[in-house]
Amino acid sequence: MALVNPASGLANDFLNVYNEILMLIELLPTMPELADDIAAWRPTSYRAYFMQSPLPGSAEALSVYARLDPGFRALFEASVEKLAECGVGAVDAISRAVASGAADYGEQISEICAQATARMRGRLHAAELLINHGHLVEGRDPQAIANELFSAA
Repeated sequence: MALVNPASGLANDFLNVYNEILMLIELLPTMPELADDIAAWRPTSYRAYFMQSPLPGSAEALSVYARLDPGFRALFEASVEKLAECGVGAVDAISRAVASGAADYGEQISEICAQATARMRGRLHAAELLINHGHLVEGRDPQAIANELFSAA
């Protein structure tokens, strides 16, 4: 049960799938050799992640997940779906840019990566709030929070 956050009944380890692709996308402008790793990435659901996870406590994480309030689980799954859509969109845009071999490849990739990571960070933040606190910050859009953080940097 060490994997499961008692505030939500969810395990933060799941977000590694999305943190990893986010990190790869952030590094791509300076490490073009990561393009193949990015192209090979696929999102996964919470259930699928823990069904194939070797982590101790994975079975318990799935058991707790099955008992979550259906409304909360639906909110979490919708949040993850939006995060997955952002990731897939970023991977597709990067793959198209790499395939085009445009003269402005470096600039184009940098712009795609910057936009993708900003969108993904907002969606990732929403999923983190649900996992770590069991709710979203009321009255505040996670993307607006992410935009604030990026504009302050």
